[in-house]
Amino acid sequence: MQKSAEAGGIPLRIITAAAIFDGHDAAIGIFRRIFQSMGCEVIHLGHDRGADEVARAAIQEDAHCVAITSYQGGAVEMFTHTKQILNESGFGHVSLVGGGGGTILPNEIQHLLDQNIAKIYSPEDGRELGLTGMVSDAIERAARNNLLDPKRFQTLEEPITADNHPSVSKLLTLAENADEKIFNEILGKVRSTDGSTCPVVGLTGTGGAGKSSLTDELMLRIQRDNPGTKIALLATDPTRKRTGGALLGDRIRMNSLSDDNLFMRSFASRDSGREIADCIGRSIEACKAVGFDLVIVETSGIGQGNDAITEVADLSLYVTTREYGAPSQLEKLEMLDSADIVVLNKFDRPGAEDALAEIRKQFKRNREMWDADNSDLPVVPTIASQFADAGVDQLWQKLCNLLNEKYSQSFSAAEPRLGEDGLPHRSSPIPPERQGYLAEVSSAIRNYHSRTEEVASKMRLVQQLEAAASQMKAKKNKTAAQGLEEEAKTIRSEIPESAWESLENFRTKAEEYRSGATSYTVRNKNIPVKTTKTTLSGLNMPRVALPDYSDWGDTIQWIRKENMPGSFPYTGGVFPFKRQDELPVRMFAGEGSAERTNKRYHFLSKDQDFNRLSVAFDSPSLYGNDPQERLDIFGKVCESGVSISTVDEMEKLFEGFDLCAANTSVSKTINGNYWWHLAAFFNVAIRQQVKKFKEENGRKPDEKEHSEIKAKTLSNVRGTVQADQLKESMGQNTLVFNLDTALRMMGDVAEFYVDNEVRNHYFVSISGYHIAEAGANPISQAALTLSNGLTYVELFNSRGLDANKFLRNFSWFFSNGMDPEYAVIGRVCRRIWAIAMRDMYGVDERGQKLKYHIQSSGRSLHAQEYTWNDYRTTLQALYALADNANSLHTNSRDEAFGTPTEDTVRDAVAIQLILSKEYGWLQNENPLQGSHVADWLTDSVEEEILKIFEEMHRRGGVLGALEVNYQRNRIQDESMIYEHRKHSGELPIIGVNTFEEGVDNSLSIEEFDIEVTRSDKDERMMVIDRNKAFKEVHAKEAEEGLARLKQVAREGGNLFEVMMDIVEHCTVGQVTQALFETGGKFRRNM
Repeated sequence: MQKSAEAGGIPLRIITAAAIFDGHDAAIGIFRRIFQSMGCEVIHLGHDRGADEVARAAIQEDAHCVAITSYQGGAVEMFTHTKQILNESGFGHVSLVGGGGGTILPNEIQHLLDQNIAKIYSPEDGRELGLTGMVSDAIERAARNNLLDPKRFQTLEEPITADNHPSVSKLLTLAENADEKIFNEILGKVRSTDGSTCPVVGLTGTGGAGKSSLTDELMLRIQRDNPGTKIALLATDPTRKRTGGALLGDRIRMNSLSDDNLFMRSFASRDSGREIADCIGRSIEACKAVGFDLVIVETSGIGQGNDAITEVADLSLYVTTREYGAPSQLEKLEMLDSADIVVLNKFDRPGAEDALAEIRKQFKRNREMWDADNSDLPVVPTIASQFADAGVDQLWQKLCNLLNEKYSQSFSAAEPRLGEDGLPHRSSPIPPERQGYLAEVSSAIRNYHSRTEEVASKMRLVQQLEAAASQMKAKKNKTAAQGLEEEAKTIRSEIPESAWESLENFRTKAEEYRSGATSYTVRNKNIPVKTTKTTLSGLNMPRVALPDYSDWGDTIQWIRKENMPGSFPYTGGVFPFKRQDELPVRMFAGEGSAERTNKRYHFLSKDQDFNRLSVAFDSPSLYGNDPQERLDIFGKVCESGVSISTVDEMEKLFEGFDLCAANTSVSKTINGNYWWHLAAFFNVAIRQQVKKFKEENGRKPDEKEHSEIKAKTLSNVRGTVQADQLKESMGQNTLVFNLDTALRMMGDVAEFYVDNEVRNHYFVSISGYHIAEAGANPISQAALTLSNGLTYVELFNSRGLDANKFLRNFSWFFSNGMDPEYAVIGRVCRRIWAIAMRDMYGVDERGQKLKYHIQSSGRSLHAQEYTWNDYRTTLQALYALADNANSLHTNSRDEAFGTPTEDTVRDAVAIQLILSKEYGWLQNENPLQGSHVADWLTDSVEEEILKIFEEMHRRGGVLGALEVNYQRNRIQDESMIYEHRKHSGELPIIGVNTFEEGVDNSLSIEEFDIEVTRSDKDERMMVIDRNKAFKEVHAKEAEEGLARLKQVAREGGNLFEVMMDIVEHCTVGQVTQALFETGGKFRRNM
């Protein structure tokens, strides 16, 4: 082991996490890998971890150091609150380090250092030290803590109990690291019970069998049925021989640890060479001595001959999955002889029922239980990833009975609700016969291009034969001419009539375009357009430039691969021409209270003929929480977004804007509990129209009139809500519910839109932006995003919804960075989607059109030379506009530090306006068509996307790939490549790692004069107080509404129908909590 990763002769133990309500886990994921590679034992908590969770982990794990990243505002409060909890628990020695790029300002860094935070790494630190340098510095600081310093154990002089977690943690440190004499001496002093009534349950099994999820689900059930039971969980993970480091990865999976009656300690195997650490025996003894009611021991993954768990556990559970190999492999499993209960987890996988039968047969052979009924065998199928799984209920019941019978316990277990066959079941979101959809799409695209080549070749040949026949006629060679004409006729007959029609239609349309005027139809409305723009030099520049090929094959090939904008396959754009009355500018805002953001909207829309508003919500809103005074949450309230937790706040947000006006649309950047925000938005739009009715008629509308107002509002209101739950589970990390629940809710919303004729509002913005922000390259961004969209088509089809009706409410969202592939991801995605929708799903023209929003890259905003960010943003906007993006948001240069100011927002909007209004090249609306490099990039990127589709297909489609972390691993690997190349200088970034001034350009507190937007305490308290007042006024109605929501959730009804009613009385936090109870929380993974 590397000496640098030791202190007092023991390996350094590091907690890594991203701050509360912060899904940006790419950076902390990189750092935890480097910590591990440098010999540390790392307990990784993942994203969205509050100060209490982080501090609890540091205390229970007795860590040397805590490393936190915070990119979403509120860093001062997050670090301060974490430090306060550690200090109050006697763990103030823990080294607390962190970073957040430019979002943590110099004066904030100094303030935190004054609060005894060990180190906050700035962008300048990153530039000077690099990734490994920052980790080395953190390790050096952590190594100053000697966990075996005798002074630490002076408090262990009298009996302690299981609820004294700081003391229990120190005792376990002695169990792991002290010599026998010292441990026994202190154990004798702190013992408060003989521990004879505390049973030990062991869980072991193969790696990847889901042991941690199963353990978590068991602990949740034990607490549900036996409140107050004190449980200690001791988990072992393997130490890497080469580095001495270890990834202690079980804690990240635990949703139950917020209960103060639960205690968890992670151990590395170190020199044991086995699936349990050498200290487990002493640790069990320590837990029994302080009064835990139950000890659970979880091992690392085991092989066929391992059974070490039986040496320390009174009852042992062996967990496996279908993937154990041939049935003969079961004969080699030592634990099938030893385990008290065998668990077949992930029972929803194909072949699991056969595996259950094979395991039961082998169990009978091993135990010579030939006549035993299968239902009586301790072989239990489970689906631990499923909320309220009946299989896990059955497992807890069997374990409970064993504990009570063998060890005189008095545990209670609820009766499991199994199906008639006695097995747990998961209703597959996508039917088995449709699991191959990604491979089918790849095949459809390739077949389309093959047909294109075939048709183009034949058309070219027909043209050449007919030309040759004409030449022979001119030469009076009738025989040759006749033979050529017959051959041409034969080949012509082999070409589909639709191809000839396409050729003729193109010629006709091209002539129209060149004439200077044409028209097209949108929703039965004829729109006349001028097809040219006159330059200052007097040239009539074509708005859409078309090829003038003489070769029929070249022409049909261009038509089938590109075609003019507005025509299949929509490579050049989904509309024939860009609107002249409404630019694609998005007026993005979200800061502080609803009133302050409303003021920003009015500022942005001043002197514009349209209101294209876009809402950024603060972090508590994004994660479905109400604003609170708890310090780490308080720091996030009104920060980097607007705080919206009640329908009244939503109404204030849009004061002065008619949400049903034809020139108004609203985009809502929300995913977590977006259902509440969407319902609140609709209710505000309805409120506005009801208010108009009152003003015009001098009375309230009656019930029928109100229903008519509601229906008309829903059909007219324009905008989109992000809502992409699959993206959340792989990229942005604001998925707050169990994925099954989240996908069900998406289906409920889709059904509501179809049933209520919501035609102008998109219920999902299928997002690649956040996948890119998490670290994916442009090809992966496009591939993963398209695959998510295809998955939604399958999900909604399986509910019996008409694709032609729900596809009209699909929209898309991509990032544009600086890489060349970004220039074509829009056109590639349009082409793939159009071909798949028409040729595979048979949907109509509107469903074939992929309409998307572009936002310039957040990752390319750098704190160094931050004014140069505008240059990058301009080039990214050029990519978007040249590729016919339907909507565009340009980031402000100072967003590297937080919420932008009015001046920088105005500059960002000006970038778009200058490009759209002044930049001559973009007066042409299809500048990429005809470019050789654009053609090459388009074909190359498309091929790579299809390969990724096929990789996911081999893993069971998008949902199957999610189970094995395919998407997240891909994103993180690509993020690592970017970060390493950026820090090494291999990837040049001007002003960051090259073309620097050559002097220290970090800004001191005095020198930092960049204006930034921050919320203040009074504003935060105002929204907190209004939230409390709303709850008080609506307490009775909220209780009834939430009860109704839970009931409908259990009955399987449409939850969004209920949401539309109850948002008038329930806050977002109340609804989120209710859905946690009925649908489960999201479980993080590594």
